[in-house]
Amino acid sequence: MLSFLLSAVGSEEEKDLVEFIYNEYRQLMFKTAVSILHNSELAEDAVHEAFLRVIKNLNKFRSYSCNENVSYLVIIVRGIALNMLKHSSKTEELDENTPSSEDVEAEAEIRLSYENVLENVRKLSPALKNVATLYYAYRLTEKEISEMLDMNINTVRVSLMRARKLLRKMDKENEHE
Repeated sequence: MLSFLLSAVGSEEEKDLVEFIYNEYRQLMFKTAVSILHNSELAEDAVHEAFLRVIKNLNKFRSYSCNENVSYLVIIVRGIALNMLKHSSKTEELDENTPSSEDVEAEAEIRLSYENVLENVRKLSPALKNVATLYYAYRLTEKEISEMLDMNINTVRVSLMRARKLLRKMDKENEHE
């Protein structure tokens, strides 16, 4: 895939940038897509499409900071994966593998709780929000977050502990409303 992507750009500088992005962030993008699609082949397609979009917007990509680049890449691949999921669900036909209404209700309940958690994460301070979003939404490990944000791993752990404590408090407040 890398050679195909490199053939889509003109200058050596652009090729170097695409190669760097590919080598640094491909795994993160793939992990994000798999967490949404639950299918390796579809996740590869999503990552490929994301890189094509990055190449189309390479001039914008250069102007972002490192952290913004990571967010940009994750947002792109997540959007593509969600669109793929949305389009595939429209074309699926009902068969014996169609989930029962209980399964659908359970899935809806899980999604609602997930949405509540994400809504509460958005209310956190910027530092805690970044760490919590990467941990809960993008499912990165503490080590990956540490490397991505250029933070000490202990700082990441403390931030996650503080975020959990605040999220539990917010959750209890939401229950009483």
